Amino acid sequence: MPRFLVFHFLLVGLTLPALAGSQLDGRFYLSKRTYSAGEPVFLIFEVENKGKQPVMIGIADPLSFCGGYEIKVEGAKSQQSFGCYGGVGGSCASSDEALKPGGRHTDRILLNQSYDLRQPARYSLRVTHELPYGLGDGDLALLGPNGTHETFDAQLEIVLESSSDSELKPEFQKYLLDLQSGDSRRMEAADVIANLAPPFLEGTILHMLDSPELRHFAVRGLRNLGTPAAHTALVSFVKNSQPTQVAGEYQDAIRYLGEIGDHNDLAVLLQVAHANPPDSYIRSVAMESAGEVGGDDAVPLLAAELKDPSIDVRQSAVRALYLTGSRVAVPVLIELLRSPEERVSGTAEFGLQALTHHSATKPDSAVQPSATYAKWSEWWDTHRESATIFKYDQCGDVVPLE
Repeated sequence: MPRFLVFHFLLVGLTLPALAGSQLDGRFYLSKRTYSAGEPVFLIFEVENKGKQPVMIGIADPLSFCGGYEIKVEGAKSQQSFGCYGGVGGSCASSDEALKPGGRHTDRILLNQSYDLRQPARYSLRVTHELPYGLGDGDLALLGPNGTHETFDAQLEIVLESSSDSELKPEFQKYLLDLQSGDSRRMEAADVIANLAPPFLEGTILHMLDSPELRHFAVRGLRNLGTPAAHTALVSFVKNSQPTQVAGEYQDAIRYLGEIGDHNDLAVLLQVAHANPPDSYIRSVAMESAGEVGGDDAVPLLAAELKDPSIDVRQSAVRALYLTGSRVAVPVLIELLRSPEERVSGTAEFGLQALTHHSATKPDSAVQPSATYAKWSEWWDTHRESATIFKYDQCGDVVPLE
């Protein structure tokens, strides 16, 4: 008898309105109660204006930092890792929407885009949404950063049970049909296929690379597939793409190669770095990815980049050095503490902290990196062979040098 994924959930409750007599009523629910492992899992948030006056709400991509959502699935691997020291920032598109009395707004959130939910297991999901709003039908942008927000939250329990390709294929047939449509269903289908990336759709994802409209999704799908053919296609795409400074699938593919960590991609990533302008962000991404895949072998190649006349290239090389996770990179970074360029010496000090989980300065210290050179040199002379070296995504407490 086939076993199906059962998605049990308990809505713990929504927080009380921030203001007495609030007009907004929100709730979270799931697209289905029962899933097969490997199906797309949608979380849906619906807000309704229960009052007698129109209300303006702020809306944005729920999975962007402007969306106002905090989603945590305990026990599931995050698909959006920023290491131990990174975060999300920048700008993102947002807009306002007027809700007349009785009007509703719905966000449909593909959880698989943020978390790998393809394996059978039990998960605990907590979600909080801070929704900016204002009375009337005016421009919400007039509200300041500390304007009025309504907070909604819920807790859900997720149980994923084993499934097979024969159970999943009928579910994905709908998305394959939608992929051929000319409306918004096509984009959602491409998003689902790219993030779930079932092996039986490898050919479909490879074919999506030929469509400019779907290429962004295809590149993500190749990363998630993890098959030899997918990796080969990703490398070929990077090698054959024209350099561009526009953020998109070219930049994503370079970053994904770093995440995959195949040592054989080192030469390609360095070639891509040199094909882009010295001050470009994509050159920096390519060098950092080269550090991730190259390990010990990347250290001398990246050290050579420190002679480049561009300060942007030199700083990128320092970042790439500590991303190697290599013991060989430590003495190179120690020497860079003596650099008169703060962007180089400061980045080197941060890199030493990331590699060793040690620090020569106290938190928020104003001591210049050059002043810590002697401490690091003495420590390394003693601990050269015994010190534990960490990868950038291996988090832990930072302790003072002994």
